[in-house]
Order: sequence, then structure tokens, then C-alpha cells
Amino acid sequence: MLSLFKRKDPICGMKEEKGKGIEKHGKWFCCQNCLKEYEKGSKKQK
Repeated sequence: MLSLFKRKDPICGMKEEKGKGIEKHGKWFCCQNCLKEYEKGSKKQK
């Protein structure tokens, strides 16, 4: 099935590529650096 709505990395905005990236916290990240940046930001908000 073709997905019309690809997920995007919440940090850099890169669109999801099948078989690549990291899925964590219910979101998709293009690389470890974006994941770390997201985790730093979420810790600051708490």
C-alpha cells in the first residue's frame, strides 16, 4: 500500500526513507544526532 503521508523528522524535517532512520518516542528520526537533539529538547521542557 502506498503511503500518501510520509513521516518527517521533527528536528530537521527530512522525510522518512523506507528502511532508514530510527523510530523512538513514537516519532521517526533520520539519524542519531536528530534523536539526541530531540531528547535534549524534551528534557528542557520538563
